[in-house]
Amino acid sequence: MAIKNQDIVELVEKSTIHYTKNIYNRHIRKAFMTMQMSRAAWETLERFTDKSDYYKVQGYQFQEIYEYIHAAATFVYHARKEVLPNLKSLLSAGSETMLSRQSAGGSDLILRKMAMDNFGANLSIFADMTNELYVKTVALDKEEHQGQRAVYERIDELKEVGQLLI
Repeated sequence: MAIKNQDIVELVEKSTIHYTKNIYNRHIRKAFMTMQMSRAAWETLERFTDKSDYYKVQGYQFQEIYEYIHAAATFVYHARKEVLPNLKSLLSAGSETMLSRQSAGGSDLILRKMAMDNFGANLSIFADMTNELYVKTVALDKEEHQGQRAVYERIDELKEVGQLLI
C-alpha cells in the first residue's frame, strides 16, 4: 500500500531539503568521508534526496520510509560522534588536507564558516525532523494495520532509532 499521507510526504520532503541544503552541502560534504557508515545507509539517503518528485507522485511504502528513517538516524549518530567534534579541524581553511581545499573567493570562506558554525544546530533540527517523521509514520502504520502486525514491528533495526537520534 502506497502512503500518500500529506503530513508524511511533506515531512520527508522537508527533511531531505534540510539535509541537502544545510548538512550535506558542498562546504561540509568532504568531512563525511571519515564516517563509518554503511554503504546501504548512504544509498538510502541518496535515493530519497534524488528522487523526491518520483515519491511524491507514486507514494511511499512503509518499508521505504522506515529504511530512510533508520538511515537518517544512523547518519545523525555517526555525524555527532565522528564529524561534529572534529569538523573545524577537518575543514579548516588554513590546513592543507585531503578534506580541505583552498577557496578562490572570500565569500566562499564565509559560507563555509557559517556552515561549520551551524552544523550542530542543523544536525539537531534534522534529528528532530527524523523523529517526528518516525512518530507520524508509526501512528499511520498502526492505523492502517489495525488487527494485524504493523510494518514497524517487523523491522528490528527500528528499535534503535531513538538511541541513534539522541
